[in-house]
Amino acid sequence: MPILFLFNSCKTATYTNVDKVLPAVYTLPAQMMTLNLMDRSIIGNGITPPKYGSSLSVIDNARNTMISDIKNGMPVSNAKILAARLDGHPTRTADMIKPKNITAYSNNSDGLFCLEQFDFQEQRNYKDIRKNQLDKDGKSYTIDAVSATRLIYLRTFWRLYDGKTGRILMEIPQYTEDKFETEGLSRQGVNAHLDTTQTVTVSTLSRQLSRSLIQDINPKQVTSSWTYYKKGNSIIESSANMIKKGDFRNATTYLANNVKSISSEKLKFRANINLITSYFFNKQKDEALQLAAFEYNRTNKREFRELYDKIYIR
Repeated sequence: MPILFLFNSCKTATYTNVDKVLPAVYTLPAQMMTLNLMDRSIIGNGITPPKYGSSLSVIDNARNTMISDIKNGMPVSNAKILAARLDGHPTRTADMIKPKNITAYSNNSDGLFCLEQFDFQEQRNYKDIRKNQLDKDGKSYTIDAVSATRLIYLRTFWRLYDGKTGRILMEIPQYTEDKFETEGLSRQGVNAHLDTTQTVTVSTLSRQLSRSLIQDINPKQVTSSWTYYKKGNSIIESSANMIKKGDFRNATTYLANNVKSISSEKLKFRANINLITSYFFNKQKDEALQLAAFEYNRTNKREFRELYDKIYIR
């Protein structure tokens, strides 16, 4: 079966089309071409270390990685990270930068994107409980036990300043958390379980918020995939090359003139799939639907019906 799949997969290729572009949740001004990022959140001794879990260096590394990832994902032509100022607050969002200081802070960029808060905390709560057990004879008895809950969260806050006027263009609060519960015979036991089985860390949460912010600040492309045939005979191969290049006008003309010369039903099936797809992307939707319906009625091949339905709803 794997060998058959390999050979079959070589016969087709996929054309990916951008159906539409959804606007970003947070839209940067069109004239903003250069952007500097700066960390204003309190780090090092300014962060209260969690009672359990990550050290300050791990938290700092997660924060620095987050800023770097977001820099690389910003929809501007040039972005760079400035030296951290660390003039925020350990327990709340930093005060907004005064407009008169923006020029010095932004370093002549169109925009200044600041991390104004990076608050990571871990909390563990314990509760003494009684658990039912069965002895070797099947009789019920109870024992002392401990239930524990581990909650970790990360809260961040970003501000985008206009690099020339100092005006705040947007504010982006973010929050994510993870909760895990377990039981054991002692606090030492449940702590060991929490430490060894829980994989969510400050790095995990910061990456999650980074991805979310990058998605929200960039337009989103909605794509669709279209399968076409690329092997079988020279007609199919030539049309496949045209489809791959997005040359649907010539693919449509070429296939329409040559499909009838194909005697093999198997190869005619492939060529018609390519022709229907080419019709659609050449803005000949009616012709695509008519051919798909005709070939489905003639051959009863489900691929024609599926292609008809796919085109019909668009």
